[in-house]
Amino acid sequence: MTGITESVSLQQLRALVAIADTGSFTIAAEQLDLSQPSISHLIRRLEDQLGQGLVVRGRRTQLTMEGRAIADTARRAIMSIDASLKNCRSTSEFKSGSVVVAAGHVSAAALLPAILRAFREQFPAIGVTVLDCSVEQIKAKLLSHEADIGLGAVFQGHDSEILTEALWGSPLDLFVREDHYLAKRDSIPAGLLSELPCIQINPLAPAWQTVNVNLELAGITPNIVHRVALLSTVIGLLQAGMGVAMLARIAAKQMPSDIRRILIVDPSLEWPISIARLAKFPLTPAAAALLACTRMVLKHSLKVN
Repeated sequence: MTGITESVSLQQLRALVAIADTGSFTIAAEQLDLSQPSISHLIRRLEDQLGQGLVVRGRRTQLTMEGRAIADTARRAIMSIDASLKNCRSTSEFKSGSVVVAAGHVSAAALLPAILRAFREQFPAIGVTVLDCSVEQIKAKLLSHEADIGLGAVFQGHDSEILTEALWGSPLDLFVREDHYLAKRDSIPAGLLSELPCIQINPLAPAWQTVNVNLELAGITPNIVHRVALLSTVIGLLQAGMGVAMLARIAAKQMPSDIRRILIVDPSLEWPISIARLAKFPLTPAAAALLACTRMVLKHSLKVN
């Protein structure tokens, strides 16, 4: 039985359904853009494969009881197949589709608006859902298929399940309230981080591993007094005078006017921005388009900065 089902073609079933619907080999051939001999050959071959007649040929063409049963089932299957193919074609041509991006809190606030604006201008028919989360949650959302791609300070380690692409390295700066005694400085040595009450965002973010290694090599241990998850909380603590914050420079776009940014030097520190995706699953056309748009926007941002 398996051999029979594998040998029957979709074209044969389309021919049988067309004959059932039109009652004519000639009209069925016109509908399928085939010659009448071709339609006859398809039906004859189908009958040979199944071992019985399916069509009663005469002045009025009609199907046998078995032929009608097969045609009814085939019609439903063909409608489903055609709908799926149409939807697939539509998404590949960007006439429809959707994509989900999981982004770290800072990247979601500082980078995604420009990315999504550019993406919508180019692909207005594609819907985008943003899952703003902590960076360490991005991998889980990719593995659970909640998200198609991830954006943020994702660690670039050896992971057979996740592909990570470095896009940009944003300098790590110090943010202080405007009346802070360092507010008028253009830069400070990183060594001062050992003395200042520091606010750390997303302490479990993989990017901190690289930052901490660079600081340790310089003999510096930041004085962390507050560890928080959200950028809005960092801003609130800064405005309350509860400390200073080490943040990627991209966060400056979200800062109120009473917060100042100071360059950290000796050593200079960097906050890597990467994009992540599942290693063994192909991207949908919509996800691939968003990835390309992200590269384009961040490349422009790097030139500007």
